[in-house]
Amino acid sequence: MKNMKAVSAKVVAVIAMACAFISCTLPSSVKLPNDIYFNVGETVSHSTSYQFLSITSDEAWSIEVEYLLPEEHSDWCTLSATSGEGSANVVMNFGKNELEVERSLKLIVTFQSEVQELTMTQHSANSPKEEENLSGWLELPTFETDDKRFYFSKHLMPSKNKRERSFSLFYDAQNYIPLWVAYPLCKDNIGGSGNRVDDWGIYDPNIPQSKQLYMRSSYAGSYDRGHMLPSASRLGSNEDNRQTFYPTNMTPQLSGLNQKKWASIEGQVRNWAESCDTLYVVTGAVLQTVGGGENISYTYCRSDNDKDVAIPNYYYKALLQYRKSTNTYQALAIWVRHIPDTGNATMDDVITIDELENRLGIDFFHNLNDATEQKVEATVDARYWGFQEQTIAIDEQ
Repeated sequence: MKNMKAVSAKVVAVIAMACAFISCTLPSSVKLPNDIYFNVGETVSHSTSYQFLSITSDEAWSIEVEYLLPEEHSDWCTLSATSGEGSANVVMNFGKNELEVERSLKLIVTFQSEVQELTMTQHSANSPKEEENLSGWLELPTFETDDKRFYFSKHLMPSKNKRERSFSLFYDAQNYIPLWVAYPLCKDNIGGSGNRVDDWGIYDPNIPQSKQLYMRSSYAGSYDRGHMLPSASRLGSNEDNRQTFYPTNMTPQLSGLNQKKWASIEGQVRNWAESCDTLYVVTGAVLQTVGGGENISYTYCRSDNDKDVAIPNYYYKALLQYRKSTNTYQALAIWVRHIPDTGNATMDDVITIDELENRLGIDFFHNLNDATEQKVEATVDARYWGFQEQTIAIDEQ
């Protein structure tokens, strides 16, 4: 959405350093090899605004940025950290490239025992090489973090040797719930060697434990520990599945919704993922919509009952489907009240992404190029998604 981009084009991501990804099978005397890589890639589109530099090491390190091209343009990239020790994930914020030419930089990472370098090039909108970055983080909405209440946490996939992302989340540490969880969903995420592990007594390693719940038991009342990223959507391995049991992936969700209509919606989302190359998903919990007319109620976790946990008033899913064979995208949003409900999602639950953005003030799928984003967010092709109704455009008013 053009107006949304004008309001929220800047993404501020101050991210806590991720804990070291060290295999428990390694003897303590064996050192990790030093390694650095970009999660999106060494070449990104003009509309990609940030990516992560992943560092694997057990040594101290520091990062220097050398700007290459254009020579007269520098200081366009900021890092969440320029030094540290051990394995970490450093966010690179550089925004869209509004120049008429490509720009590039070199990251020089100095370890105690060696120096490694990586070069990143960002296309311009006018570049003949410019393409949509289909391997990028298309699922991420815009967000702003701080070091007190709002935290961003991202997790790599153990079954892919932590070279591919599993999911990211935006966590409200005041209310002890994720406001959204974003993830790509493909066939191999759903079927694999993994099982549901039910490992409830663990913590998200990227967020201080004091900001999380200990969730060995469920919430008080008729509330399940409702996964935002479903356990059944990460069955590539047991370790993939274990990450879905972080308390930062849970909200108190009524059993009459979680085990009925919401479970049906989650199953339909997996079916949609089976029929395409990648389905980009954002699952969100809403305390109040724009205007703040809804009251926020609270419960507590039975094994951590000194902390009040906010109960969402609504849930949503924002979906962006990509088919490589036709190089096309389709999108829709599903919006439900947090009440007991049965059955499947119907067109009464479906809205456009534009309408979802209007309700929440969040820019979804902003890493798509502008023309594609405007097209897919404005309408829902009902028959494409398996509904009987004709293509619709929801009135944003």
